Amino acid sequence: MDTPRSREDLRDDLESISEQINEGIEKGKYTFSQLQSMMRDRTKQAAEQTDRLVHDYPWSSIGVGVAIGLLLGFMLPRR
Repeated sequence: MDTPRSREDLRDDLESISEQINEGIEKGKYTFSQLQSMMRDRTKQAAEQTDRLVHDYPWSSIGVGVAIGLLLGFMLPRR
């Protein structure tokens, strides 16, 4: 599994999900419980894919986590 390609696939999937939800809401075709169920299923799929990526590339995942933590640490205002 190639990490950059997987990120692109995940981004495309999320955009597709967003478009489907917006379309459904605009057409009034989904009820709240249907939206909730669809989001739960899609979130579970994204979590499973993320879990596979983390297990396939543990050190890269750690590096990304550290980088995000450092960026947030520098960007958040100190009191």
